[in-house]
Amino acid sequence: MDKKKVLYFMPDNPFWSQAGNLTRTKHLLNYFESQNRLLEVDFLSCLFWNEDSIISFKNTYPHVNLHVVSMHSDKKNRIKYFFEDKVPRIIQQKVKKPKLNLIKPIVAKRIKELLGKKRYDIIVISYSTWGTLLREFDVSNAYTIIDTHDFMTLQLKKSRPATRISSVLEEEMQVLSLYNEIWTYSVEEQYVFEQFTGKKVTLLPVSFPVGNVSIENSKDIEMLFVASDNPHNLEGIDWFIQRVLPLIPDFKLHLVGKICDVVVEHPQVIKYGVVTDLDKIYHRSQITICPLQSGTGIKIKVLESLSFGVPVVCSRRGLDGLVNKINNGCSLALNENEFAFHITRLLKDSVFREEQRINALALFENFYTPEREESILNRTFLGI
Repeated sequence: MDKKKVLYFMPDNPFWSQAGNLTRTKHLLNYFESQNRLLEVDFLSCLFWNEDSIISFKNTYPHVNLHVVSMHSDKKNRIKYFFEDKVPRIIQQKVKKPKLNLIKPIVAKRIKELLGKKRYDIIVISYSTWGTLLREFDVSNAYTIIDTHDFMTLQLKKSRPATRISSVLEEEMQVLSLYNEIWTYSVEEQYVFEQFTGKKVTLLPVSFPVGNVSIENSKDIEMLFVASDNPHNLEGIDWFIQRVLPLIPDFKLHLVGKICDVVVEHPQVIKYGVVTDLDKIYHRSQITICPLQSGTGIKIKVLESLSFGVPVVCSRRGLDGLVNKINNGCSLALNENEFAFHITRLLKDSVFREEQRINALALFENFYTPEREESILNRTFLGI
């Protein structure tokens, strides 16, 4: 039996950090590796690679074909650089004027030369900001999927406040409409994408194994925040340190991830940096926090914490995307006083903390099990 040919594009190196989008990438790559007898998969990428990460990828996913395209141009030949890279970029910005598209013309050209003539049964492209990359491939017989990861119009609303958002929204919906199917992880985004595109929108669960719960008396970390150094996380943790920590002087906050590189020193803050075994950190943690004041989509850090039965105190943004907004292991805090109240109650009331642990695991058993995710992937890629 011939294998189905799949192209999976994700610009970022999945080993680059512990960000939620890369957690999702690894989940999908693990699935492709496990189905190597039925699927022939090309993984295409272009950002944050080096020789060590290429070796790590090939060792981890030996049956997935890795293709890394350089984002950089050789400027030694100034004439070639001028006509192949600089002029096309000027034309793109001045004539086409895309507000959403991140694809440099030279990169699109390289990708087309590398894989553009190969015929695929299924093509998966990550992010609407890279969505027009689909035009570089033969899609005549391919089923096409865009893995949105995020609602990019809302992301740009914060990063580029002067941009006319209505035009960005129109561009994003046009990009999504190029595809047969749209993947999202947020119930709110599922609604928006369905209303604006009329296309099939699949709500894909972000799954983690349920039951990774350690015994209560081994938990020596009071509060945990796991995060990358993106602007939303930085804004949220700065707000928390300035507004909430002074209200709970007896408790310490433990930070994990690249966020540690950009957070100021504080007597109540303990930094671990990027860790190799995040499971051990969750096993040691009593609660986690998600103090984000902005951002879009489902928060992987929230789901990951709940999968370990670790309750979360979060802002309204921390609940975004969840199928169930109540009785789910999360305590919603709308201001600093509510944050301090919920943290104090959870850390001092072991009975309530146990109730929240049970709620967290129940949410996963109902909506986010690996079996539920695998059944959707099997239908998509194997027709099962």
